Amino acid sequence: MLATAEAELMETLSKKGHSSAVLLQPSGRRISPLKDQGGITLIELVVVLLLIGVGFGVVAVRTGSYSYWREEGFIRRLSETIVFMHYQAVTDQAFYQLEFDFDTHTYSVGVIRPDADISEELKLLASDAGHLTLELATFLSPAIGRSHTVIPPPSFPSLAEPIEIPPEIVFTDIRTMRGKKVAAEGGKAYILFSPRGFSEFSVLHFETSNGGPVTILVNPFTGNTTIYREYRDFQWTYGKDKDGRR
Repeated sequence: MLATAEAELMETLSKKGHSSAVLLQPSGRRISPLKDQGGITLIELVVVLLLIGVGFGVVAVRTGSYSYWREEGFIRRLSETIVFMHYQAVTDQAFYQLEFDFDTHTYSVGVIRPDADISEELKLLASDAGHLTLELATFLSPAIGRSHTVIPPPSFPSLAEPIEIPPEIVFTDIRTMRGKKVAAEGGKAYILFSPRGFSEFSVLHFETSNGGPVTILVNPFTGNTTIYREYRDFQWTYGKDKDGRR
């Protein structure tokens, strides 16, 4: 009897165009005529999204956007490393060094362990020198760079591992208060960070893949960096006369 009533109801709804009507089975469960229609499974959806992602990745590499974001990541990471070293040198009470190797196209972080001649020189300077004068004398000492040993940072030894500079980044030069090191000449350049909260004045120049020049200026008093999307040169004039002589 119930089956006959359902059949008559279905026939009536079909004549009126209600093909998607929802019916109740004897158990009270809702059923729909649409349940037999095809749909997309979860696996099919994942495969489609994966193919779309691969397609976007290929387009990004070919259009150069991948290189752009890698370069931007390098600039941000380098700037953050410089600021970090400024404060970490104070925390560890040690001279930190950021070294750029133009031959291997890498940079690394280390802590300076001075030899005896440098230590004695600093003791003599500290006896009658002001805070900033002592820092400048230390950075400008000819012994720094040839008579000291660089060891991994005690708090972060992994920072001593060389970090590769993206191949699209081409360094032009690095200027410090000790002078300018041209990258095309090869060799190494370094920036010093004092345990007394003074970073070496530095200007880094390099170009990106599109030939755009970038300048990073290091503030010696705060360790903060300023990024310019152009080639801008700066000179350290503290302690010099108007003719640039010390």
